[in-house]
Amino acid sequence: MMASDHESRADAAYRHLLSYIEREDLPEGARLPSESEFVERLGLSRSSIRDALSRLRAEGRAVSRRGSGTFTARSAPAEMVRLSAIDSVQDLIQWHEVRVALESEVAALAAERRSEADLAKMRSAQNALMERLREGTGESEDAAFHEALAVAAQNPKLLDAVRALASHIFRWSRLSRERRILSLAERREIIEVEHGEIIAAIAERRPDLARQALRRHLLNGRARLLSSLKS
Repeated sequence: MMASDHESRADAAYRHLLSYIEREDLPEGARLPSESEFVERLGLSRSSIRDALSRLRAEGRAVSRRGSGTFTARSAPAEMVRLSAIDSVQDLIQWHEVRVALESEVAALAAERRSEADLAKMRSAQNALMERLREGTGESEDAAFHEALAVAAQNPKLLDAVRALASHIFRWSRLSRERRILSLAERREIIEVEHGEIIAAIAERRPDLARQALRRHLLNGRARLLSSLKS
């Protein structure tokens, strides 16, 4: 098993929160308990609860409203992309290949179909990610950036698939952090350049360049991880 103790706790919190939503049969838009309330109910750490809520938001299962709390959103499509268990590095790499195949084509379609509003949303997501990377790993912000690309592809089925794969971003980021592959400053610098290339290609409506830039971004991360596993 590759999971760290923290990752196991975060996964447990995620499962508990999903179970709570299903057990209570909460409708869309229902307010969820606060982080502190979940901590008291589940006996898990605040950081684990926070990670679980971030994952729910990244997958489109929850939404936060400033000053009001976190609310349920429409359920992620269970049958569109159903992730098998990610219990090993090999599982993670295989799902990464799915991401490369899917998201590189999403980027190409985004370059063909994006609106000015879509482009603004991408840039806003990138700005939020860059700001977050000054002090944290930014998994949920990274997921939001990739979701913005999928929105611009103007295909709700692809958007569903990208949302379903959001948990992969969390696993990949945590493993990279555990392996100490990049410092926070290095990660920020790389993402600024590589995400910037993706946005530029989409802004210029150049599908081939967008496809290549997204593919290069994901494969660069894969190469760094594989290199660290061999060392």
